[in-house]
Amino acid sequence: MLNKFLVFCFLTLIPTVVLAQNYPFSLQSDMEATIHINSSSQEIFNNLLLGTNTHHFSTTKEKDLINKLKPITIRFPHGLWANWYDWRRDVTRLFGTESFQYEQGVNKTIRTKTVDHLASINIFDNLNIKVGIEGLTSLNTARKSQTGKGFDMMWTFNMSTDGNDFNNGSPETIARYNDLISRGFEVKVVEMGNENFYPGQRSSIIPNVEDYIARAKSMSAALKAKDPSIRVSVPLLRRDNWANPDWNKDLTEDLTYFDAVTVHTYVGSDPDDANNSDEAFGTALTARKHLGNSIYDYAHKVAPNKPIWLTEWGVKSGGPNAVSALGMVDCYIFMSQNQDVFERANWFSVNGKLNSHYVWETYISPSGVERPRIKYPLEKTLFGSAYEILRLALENATLIESNVEVANLVDGVKAVNARVVTKDGKTSVFVVNLSNQDVPFNVNIDGVAYTDTTTHQAIAFSTMDEERAMGIDVDPLALISEGSEGITLPKYSINIIELSNASLST
Repeated sequence: MLNKFLVFCFLTLIPTVVLAQNYPFSLQSDMEATIHINSSSQEIFNNLLLGTNTHHFSTTKEKDLINKLKPITIRFPHGLWANWYDWRRDVTRLFGTESFQYEQGVNKTIRTKTVDHLASINIFDNLNIKVGIEGLTSLNTARKSQTGKGFDMMWTFNMSTDGNDFNNGSPETIARYNDLISRGFEVKVVEMGNENFYPGQRSSIIPNVEDYIARAKSMSAALKAKDPSIRVSVPLLRRDNWANPDWNKDLTEDLTYFDAVTVHTYVGSDPDDANNSDEAFGTALTARKHLGNSIYDYAHKVAPNKPIWLTEWGVKSGGPNAVSALGMVDCYIFMSQNQDVFERANWFSVNGKLNSHYVWETYISPSGVERPRIKYPLEKTLFGSAYEILRLALENATLIESNVEVANLVDGVKAVNARVVTKDGKTSVFVVNLSNQDVPFNVNIDGVAYTDTTTHQAIAFSTMDEERAMGIDVDPLALISEGSEGITLPKYSINIIELSNASLST
């Protein structure tokens, strides 16, 4: 995405002011919700949907943060910088010329484009700023010694490093693959470039669609010759694009050279295009629909049988507030309901500024400049708290088929959404209440009402724009009720309800 350089550049933090808004949907005042559970239909939850984008792997403090997070997957490098990654130096640098001509639109009008964020690329190159492969190698080695297995890695490969000869077998790609293997990494999934549908994220080496396709086919063949089990993806658009409106169609005329499709979807605040942002609270609360549309209206129309790698995504309407966290959680529930479509997902990001799991602060540098950094001792934002709850509920769980009977916010988005899970011998209902009212919640298992003991924990909010930071080791969940009394979901809440005697364990 175009503006993720904010993660790295030392820019001044600008506080976000959010004005209170009225609840954007009309719901009946006496709304109830009932979940109907079909215990005979089960599937394993795909932990790779809980992936994240993380940054900085070099210093002891950075490594300690990664080890505390225990990431399910790591993407390296990430974002725009992957298109300019020199693996031999472990730096970002320009490949090709600073500007180039490309064919724009269906009429192939010749346009001149300067590489996006060229000044930052040159700064990183001239200062020899390392991206972090040495630190990541040591982290991976330590993880292997402790657990017997290294990180699940999503590698993003530079599409320009092999040069203009598209029949050369992509030697630099293979050299990088060999280097990663020698470092002890697994190389099983590779994104062929990052958002190359933007001309400024291509180069003078691959200025046009046909150049990208030629290099992608060469890289794919070369990597699969090394390891036939390697899977590769191509980046497809999630919305209309004026520069190359036929990008998706052109890349998918031949479906044989790639195994998956990478899509980057940001709901609400859009870091790719500030002029196309929608920070309305209603957008966050219906985030699952926007996420679905970004797939079904675009990638799935041209490659319906290719799995989706959502290697960048986020939900943010006004900041790390209640509706942003609720929409985030509902999108995870949505993906868990469509595991045949979504194979991987990496939230952007954990320890970068965009959609951060951690609280940031400003400090005065020795040169007298105000700069941003993660606050220590660590505090988590609502994104961090929501993610902690998600992992508690879903990681290593078995999903039980269910359906929630409740009113809709809009067509395709229910006011209450849930997944039933069994984990560690316990059966629970993981529920998000997107509504502005407390909702009585009934549980029906195989046609029989469950009236036995429950333990109900939740994080709940009083307003849509509420933000809440808490210590990194503070439990975000509070006990709501315990016993056999009825269940009520607090308004604007994320809930885990343990059904103590449901006997659905697998």
